[in-house]
Amino acid sequence: MSNRNKKVVWVIVAVLLVAVGVFAYWWFFLRTSGPSTPLGAGGTFPEGEFGDEGVGVGEEEGGFGLGDEGETEEGPRLRQLTTEPVAGAALFSKAGETRVRYALRGTGHFFETGVVSGEPVRISNQTIPEIVEALWRPDGLGVLVRYAKEVAGAAQIETFYASVAAGAKEGDALRASFLPRNIRTTAFSPTGNTIFYLSENSSGVDGVLAAPDGTRRSTLLSLSLKDLSVAWNANNMLYLTSRASVGAVGHTLAVRTKDGVFDLAASAEGLTALPDRAGEYILVGRVGESGAGLVVKSRVSGEEIALGLATLADKCVWGKKHRATAYCAVPETLPRGFPDVWYQGVSATQDSIWEIDAETGSALVVISLDGADAFNVDISPDDTHLIFQNKNDLSLWLLRL
Repeated sequence: MSNRNKKVVWVIVAVLLVAVGVFAYWWFFLRTSGPSTPLGAGGTFPEGEFGDEGVGVGEEEGGFGLGDEGETEEGPRLRQLTTEPVAGAALFSKAGETRVRYALRGTGHFFETGVVSGEPVRISNQTIPEIVEALWRPDGLGVLVRYAKEVAGAAQIETFYASVAAGAKEGDALRASFLPRNIRTTAFSPTGNTIFYLSENSSGVDGVLAAPDGTRRSTLLSLSLKDLSVAWNANNMLYLTSRASVGAVGHTLAVRTKDGVFDLAASAEGLTALPDRAGEYILVGRVGESGAGLVVKSRVSGEEIALGLATLADKCVWGKKHRATAYCAVPETLPRGFPDVWYQGVSATQDSIWEIDAETGSALVVISLDGADAFNVDISPDDTHLIFQNKNDLSLWLLRL
């Protein structure tokens, strides 16, 4: 080969090497992982609208997916407790141990299990088909069961209360105390000794206080609004919030339990709200045409701290031991039409659990749920465990914090 040809070959080789180097640099350092829209500061949409792909909250580090459960001597960090749909569950303490009680949606059978180990034990096998909801007392010693029933050709919602002893076992009969039909929403007081429910009247609803079995009823207030959710985290105050819809202004009323006097605690488009257990803070979720975001609002000063997250307060829970700490299931993206499509069951989210400090406004990711759409979140008395349901199949999950 002539010297001239050798030089041409070496030039070609050099050009190829440079091209390979440039490609390698682009591949490892400049290439993006695909189209995504990051969440802007304060949880707002950068483009001011819902995109087809939704809005992301960015990449989290150190999370565990459903397939990476963080196995330790205490067992997996994230554990699926049921494969069957659940109507409701609660974490409580019994003999110094944190336990879980839950009701299966299809049969109405009650089960109990520990958070560390042990197989679920059935504590009631009385069949109650097609439970709509099972709302447990905070101490796990009773439950409000709601189920559909046809009466005179019309669908009705029946609600009854049943005590569930600490030592309940399979075969125990439930003693049901029925409440009025078609109660719209209900909640236990923090002690579990009183319930509040909304009962429809000719012009709206009556807010009623009663013993869990429905006795000792007294009307606390009457409202023209019917479609309200209720949160009762502090003994002296309960909170009524209008149902959230994107772009629709919603309101939260703080109602004194001693006399029914109320004030406006929050207002926003697409409002969801959750008060803490000391009555000092409210988590306020907002979803409007221009964006979405979650803030902590002080009940004392009215000051708000934006958290840089977009989720519903309905996907959150406040700590019981550390009362200024909250945990929220935060979607990686928000589907178009959220939250309406989420409430309707048309669209689901993929969530991560975040820890929020209400005093500082800091928010840290705890774990990626890698496909789960979390709701009905509850926390143990010592703030060491969370339970939640996956909205995709209503299964029950346990997370060690």
